[in-house]
Amino acid sequence: MDIPYTVHARPDTGLYNAKIGVWLFLASEVMLFGGLFSAYIFLRVGADYPWPVHDLDVTLGFINTVVLIASSVTVVMAWAMLKLRKFGWYRINMAITVVCAGVFMFNKTLEYKAKFAHYAVKLSDGTFLTGHLPHGYLVKFGDVTEFAITIPVKNSAVTADPVGYVLPYIEEGMAPKFKTEDGKEVVLDKATFAELRAAALKKAEAEKKSAGTFKLTATAPLKIAAKPSEIFGYTDTTITFRDGTTATGKLIDDKMTLEVDGIDARGVAQPDNSLAFDHRYLPAWQKAFVANREHHIAEFEKNYPTRDKARSATLQKESLYFKLHSATPPEVGAAHGEGAKHGAEAHPPVAHGAEHGEAHHPTVTLEKKDITFFSNFTPKLNTYYAIYFTLTGLHGAHVVIGALVLAYFLVFDNKRLKQDPEHLANRVEVGGLFWHFVDLVWIFLFPLLYLL
Repeated sequence: MDIPYTVHARPDTGLYNAKIGVWLFLASEVMLFGGLFSAYIFLRVGADYPWPVHDLDVTLGFINTVVLIASSVTVVMAWAMLKLRKFGWYRINMAITVVCAGVFMFNKTLEYKAKFAHYAVKLSDGTFLTGHLPHGYLVKFGDVTEFAITIPVKNSAVTADPVGYVLPYIEEGMAPKFKTEDGKEVVLDKATFAELRAAALKKAEAEKKSAGTFKLTATAPLKIAAKPSEIFGYTDTTITFRDGTTATGKLIDDKMTLEVDGIDARGVAQPDNSLAFDHRYLPAWQKAFVANREHHIAEFEKNYPTRDKARSATLQKESLYFKLHSATPPEVGAAHGEGAKHGAEAHPPVAHGAEHGEAHHPTVTLEKKDITFFSNFTPKLNTYYAIYFTLTGLHGAHVVIGALVLAYFLVFDNKRLKQDPEHLANRVEVGGLFWHFVDLVWIFLFPLLYLL
């Protein structure tokens, strides 16, 4: 049975069914993105920290804007060529549309990748140091001999699994063997742990305890290295893993090595005396930072004599977010104007002039007591990046879905193309309407996130 009004318009509405359906669907999409845009505006207006401005790669965003606009033109051309029965040109224009979608997503992948590799570290005085972790950030323990394991009798959100949560962090090359409390030597694996677990639970139930506990002693001292996100916590002598297992040993290193490409002192009461300029870190950059700040303030007062300096987010960014472009401080006069010409992800984590032993940025070793928070440029960092990933991620999903639909029309709808091209033209028109909406959303996203 044929579905009515798939080709010809309904007499009551003057539209065919699919067109009515897609307009209703797009109305719901407008409400979805409208709510998200409104949320962004309210979050920005009510932000209690310096809202990131000009942190994104404007060039890449502009290229993606041009790509999407071009794809909107080609999808219209594909529909027009189909209506004119110029099937060759239809295929060419539809293929260009799908390729443009691929280029857009490729560029977005590059943008996301840069954010995942770039970090911001908040110091105890409110300063943010931005940069890369050339060797990651690991908490290292040595002389580890004893492991205390706790297993709840009842179901619990945290239950011991040292095979999955402890063994992967023991230094590579070591084949740890353990002695149980009764002196039996074992190699810890899933089967061995299952036996130890069952015995501990049986003993706990017999003694009417809420959890079973036992200890394993390494036959030889072990070394452990784990990311802070992979453990619950640690002291100078113990480290607790996410499964609750506690190891006893000696803290070797918990300092962070950061290749610094930016000093953000917007949240510091006295930026000139930021902890970043402590004698242990970047004292040689203090003069360049101060000179850059004074230069931008003087330029602002000259160009905008009636405006309030404290209310200019751009001035705050230019004067207090100082970008580092080499391993050594620049001459004071050469430092002017570098604070705002580059976004927060301006530099990839690579060496510059490595053949001469010269690093691209200064490298500092931050002590744990000076670090209050660190994160890569992902939703964990702040509200701005949380909503940035929400909006662009949701838009990217729409790009992928729209491209798949258009690719289906191009590749798998050849039978309809030959037998009923008018019906296919209607389908392409509906797909094109969705694609225009995707383009329109980006037209709003680009200035909102990249330019303002």
